[in-house]
Amino acid sequence: MGNRRWEELNQDCLVEVLRKLDIESLLTNIPLVCRSWYKASLDPKCWKCLNFHELASSPYLRPPYDSPFFDDFNILNGNNDLANAFIKFVVDRSQRCATTLVIAGFFTQQSLEYVSQECPELKCLNILMEFMFGEEGQHLSKFIGSWVNLELLSIEICYYLNQILTPISTHCHKFQALCCCEIQIRDEDAMAIVKLEQKIKYLRLSSCCLSRENVVVILKGCRHLELLIMRYCSGFNVDDEILKLASHVKTFDYQGTYA
Repeated sequence: MGNRRWEELNQDCLVEVLRKLDIESLLTNIPLVCRSWYKASLDPKCWKCLNFHELASSPYLRPPYDSPFFDDFNILNGNNDLANAFIKFVVDRSQRCATTLVIAGFFTQQSLEYVSQECPELKCLNILMEFMFGEEGQHLSKFIGSWVNLELLSIEICYYLNQILTPISTHCHKFQALCCCEIQIRDEDAMAIVKLEQKIKYLRLSSCCLSRENVVVILKGCRHLELLIMRYCSGFNVDDEILKLASHVKTFDYQGTYA
């Protein structure tokens, strides 16, 4: 074991290992090991999952740690040009093969437009609260329809869910899963979910607030649901009528719901 030459590891095997690492490791650590590791780190398969949230160093978003991207390059402190250039650099590494994208708070409208053009194979989109709190989140609906292969959307604390879901129902014909966390589901949002009826199979509402009427609307409208999770949601109680309406759903989990 002590004599193993890691730089001679089969390139395909090395790529399989490196693709499990985060963006920071792929940019700052791996390329410095040796020439073969640097070459492997350039393989687009290492960049199929673009999790920009992992770079966030804010103690309010994740446990704090020192990241050279924020200590040295300072892309969180309002330098949009630097943030856009960094996002473009990382996205270009994927060579249009990225399938998963986690959007961070430092994304701008310009960077959203770029990833909508350069990530045509995107299947999973995760939008966390630090992005939705900013003004840039309102521009998401302009670009989300570009990801025609989108299958899953996970989103937190959104005040205009219906605007985001509308282009999905029109353009994303492979869409099948929606995960919402801490969102108030209004009448228009419930109707936007129903418009996904022919597509959506999996719906997860975690700590969301919605009326009993909108629960009924969703259950009556989404006839192809296979899994419905409504954990710790507020605004309704699950009674016999709701259980009957949910009888077509293979898995219905409503743990912790309360009126």
